[in-house]
Amino acid sequence: MTNNNKRKVKNENEQVQNQEKDNMNGGEEIGNTVLTYKKFKKDIDYNSIKYRELQIMANSFGLLGNGKKQVLYNRIEDYLLSKKVIDNLSDSEAKEQKKGEEREQKELQSQQQQQQQQQQQQQQQQQQQQQQQPKKQYILSNKDVEPVEIYFWKVFRNIVTFKSIFSNFSKKFGYYDLVGINSKFLNNYSNSLEIIIDNIKSNNHQIIRKIGDIDSILFEVQKKDEKTKSFYNLLFSTYSSISSSPHSSVFQFDKDVVKWIYKMVRNVNFVALDQFIKFFKIDSDIIKKSIEIHIEKSFFQSITYDKLKIYHLLKSTNSLPISHTVPFFCSSLSTLLSVENTFKRLLKTHKRLIKSTNIQEQQEKHQQMRMHPNNKKYYKKLNKIILELNEIQPTQFTNYQLNSTIKDLLNQTTTTTTTHSNIYPNHYNGNNNNINNNNNNGNNANIKDIIKKYYKSISLFFNCTIQENSLPLQKPLFYYLYFKRNSFGKMFEMFCRLNKNRKEDIFLFLKILLKDIHLEKKERLEIISNILDKENGIPFERDYRSIKGQRFNVLCFVIFSTEDKELVDHFLKEIIKQNSDKTFPSTNKIIQNNYRCIKSKELLDLFFQNYRKECCLFEDLNEIWKYLPLEILEHYENLMDSIGKRCRLSFESWFGNMNFLELLNRAIARPLVYSINFKNCDYRAMDGIFIMSMDNNKEDSIVHFLSNAQLKNTFDFTLIVITFIKSRKLLNISNLLFNNISKESIESKLKGILKVFGEINNDGYGLNEFIRTSITLVSSLPQPQLQSQPPKKSRDLGYFTVGKTESFNFTISIRMLLICLYNLERFDDIIYLYDQLPQVFFNSNYFQIFTQDPCLYNISSSYYLELIINYFIKNLNDDTIDHLYFCLCIASGKGFIEIFKNIISSDQNGHYLLKVKTKQNQSSLFDSKLLNDMIFKSIQSSNFQLSNLLLDFINLPIKDKKSLKSKIL
Repeated sequence: MTNNNKRKVKNENEQVQNQEKDNMNGGEEIGNTVLTYKKFKKDIDYNSIKYRELQIMANSFGLLGNGKKQVLYNRIEDYLLSKKVIDNLSDSEAKEQKKGEEREQKELQSQQQQQQQQQQQQQQQQQQQQQQQPKKQYILSNKDVEPVEIYFWKVFRNIVTFKSIFSNFSKKFGYYDLVGINSKFLNNYSNSLEIIIDNIKSNNHQIIRKIGDIDSILFEVQKKDEKTKSFYNLLFSTYSSISSSPHSSVFQFDKDVVKWIYKMVRNVNFVALDQFIKFFKIDSDIIKKSIEIHIEKSFFQSITYDKLKIYHLLKSTNSLPISHTVPFFCSSLSTLLSVENTFKRLLKTHKRLIKSTNIQEQQEKHQQMRMHPNNKKYYKKLNKIILELNEIQPTQFTNYQLNSTIKDLLNQTTTTTTTHSNIYPNHYNGNNNNINNNNNNGNNANIKDIIKKYYKSISLFFNCTIQENSLPLQKPLFYYLYFKRNSFGKMFEMFCRLNKNRKEDIFLFLKILLKDIHLEKKERLEIISNILDKENGIPFERDYRSIKGQRFNVLCFVIFSTEDKELVDHFLKEIIKQNSDKTFPSTNKIIQNNYRCIKSKELLDLFFQNYRKECCLFEDLNEIWKYLPLEILEHYENLMDSIGKRCRLSFESWFGNMNFLELLNRAIARPLVYSINFKNCDYRAMDGIFIMSMDNNKEDSIVHFLSNAQLKNTFDFTLIVITFIKSRKLLNISNLLFNNISKESIESKLKGILKVFGEINNDGYGLNEFIRTSITLVSSLPQPQLQSQPPKKSRDLGYFTVGKTESFNFTISIRMLLICLYNLERFDDIIYLYDQLPQVFFNSNYFQIFTQDPCLYNISSSYYLELIINYFIKNLNDDTIDHLYFCLCIASGKGFIEIFKNIISSDQNGHYLLKVKTKQNQSSLFDSKLLNDMIFKSIQSSNFQLSNLLLDFINLPIKDKKSLKSKIL
């Protein structure tokens, strides 16, 4: 009996020890059994286990039990992997905490000893000073205060200065209005990361409210620097199972490690993935499993620079599944080896490609496959170049070289014999050792030769992977232009044959040849002559629809876009000289097709002096001039004026011309140079011109026009407001038009239409009539200071009268008027109008008119929305109660939690605004359904912090609370 008991106790001890080991391996108890990820993979066979058994297992873990069998199996596997990470992290945290406590205790003892010694020394020094010096009072001097603090108190104590500075800050949009995260938030605010960090540290949930907000961060925040690394570490530590922060209740990264690894890889976010693996101490098996389950096998095959960084990270840490090891990389060499990349990036690209691939092992695998006939030759060359490049270290280059673009470095190197010392300015060389001094083999290699070797090595690397019957990958165009500059004409001809349907490649080739490479002037002129040579040059055709015709068209465009006066002149002279058989288009046609490339006064002078007869650019009443850039238009006007010619501006061509209003302003200001054709000029055209000008950020042109021309028909501003209702452009033009319009003048206009609506309040027709009703306002416009002055005498030009004007009449609907006042932050005026004309704004028949437009009360500023809410609270009646509830719903949907905190903190407001109206509590305003709907709006917009606040305060029925809480993610 005793032996049996001993055996029983021994077995129980072994079970406990095994259970502790299982817990350390990420175990989860099912019944009396602890299931770990290791046991799950070992004991549970996918093919033999039944679907129902997997469902029971998933439910015991609190997981969803739906989906296909494979989906369910993967879900359980993901969960156990995450559990393993959490347990490992907890164990690690406990060990670190124990070590930390021991370390703190030792430090504390050491500090106490030091403090005792310091106190004894200080007492001795004080005694000596008291004996030697007389006593005097210590006064705080400026040297004890930070300079910034001195300035702050000077401003703060000066009431006039304080008001002058802080009155300039707008209250339209503040810190508490930043709710949620999206690309606009992350890109528009330079301090977006600091805002998120402050939000996290202050335990506020208004910025990061849901998992979707983290998705936006992973997509946008990818810069590899210490600031970003620190940010992600804070993010991971806050939203984790070991965090004591309230934020961790929203979600925890380590609860679904597999999913987050997948998202970081899919977003190609190297810095987030790297910090995630380090912070949670994720072992390679978990990373492998995550990628194996969720990332398609071909993901890394189409390689980019950012993908290559992640591939290298996974490969170097043995975290890449064999199934995802890439035997054949595919890439656009033009992108990977772009001359716009920095030299440092080229070095890193090569290092990651080579280090991520075992060249010898890859070569052995390829020998067993049907590869390209030149495969062995490619490998032999590649191995040789790799050995040479292994001798080169990044420390051999200056910071200037590493951070310069490839194009800049190559353009600074004129020949292959150029030495390193004469490539760069003296102040860049400094104490940096040049490449030659550090080259162990004593090679006289310069920067150009090194870049060439890297390009060759990477090109060979990709060509080593091409299979039988595939064409070798061509090196990028610039490789031949920078490193093989012999016989450009032949190279161009060969290039055109190989790229018959690639007009873009022809353009790129010519652009690099004539613009990017710093050739001598003589050499560039010679290239043009060789290309145009009929016998030995490149064949062209007049038909622009053919490939040969496209070549010529692209050639013309590139030459004109160089803005090189001598090059263009030489090109046109060659065309004239060789065009006896009309092989090429006429000079006029060439210039006409490339007007948009004329961007300099020098080029304009060239055509005026040498080709005036050959082109129609200087013909009388021509309309080609409107394609010229505005910067050189005044110079063109002076040239036309000097030969007594005029330009023609037709209203028929306004549509699609974003500069039309600016051109019209010039035509009005210089009647001797311009002739205006007013056909098709009506109010619709002017509406379209104004809208197009605003759409292209040319509001100043509208003001300039209105200051110098009086429209005969009153302009309807309503259409402008509707078009740009959510755009900042509306604010700019509204500010100008409403600048001198007082609230009293608006009030008098509104009272003028009150009589009409007083008669039809109860008529259904009155509602539609009210929507269409507009009031006419008069705006005083500022006079712009422009070089071109308006004509002194008024001229009747049909649709409008030209002449200096100081005011402008326009009409606007009542609803759009309020929107403009909202945008202009004239809330004092709005409240004034509310007080003076409640029968206009709060008539129950018109309620839907003022609330159906999303920009009326749906303003983005919590400050002003709260201002309106407080107004309705103070002026509560049967007409304003609907407006109040509508504004509260908008505040709930937007997540403006401060508004509701202020309401709750006020006992009176909180109890009748946010308590359910019942038979016992008739003082409350809203019943349970209305308050339920209000809370639901915050849930719909994922503002869960506000949802929980309202659920805790509002006395909804228990059933309704449970229903709402179940909807909170």
